[in-house]
Amino acid sequence: MIRKRLLKLALPILIGLASLLIAQPALACSVCFGGDPSSLMNQGVQAGMLVLLGVVGVVLTGLASLLLFWMRRAAHL
Repeated sequence: MIRKRLLKLALPILIGLASLLIAQPALACSVCFGGDPSSLMNQGVQAGMLVLLGVVGVVLTGLASLLLFWMRRAAHL
């Protein structure tokens, strides 16, 4: 019984250790790695990130306000 438990635990542990030993460092592109901050590509990437953060913020704000609306409406019922 205990031997079966050990065998069930050993395989994920061995796979995890093997993946840690085989892993290689990730290499960033020239824009992310710290290229020229005044280049148009870096400025475009930064603007795109700000737009995407804005979209996520608007969606989360809308979801929070919808949930608050539902909570108030349920309280009145």
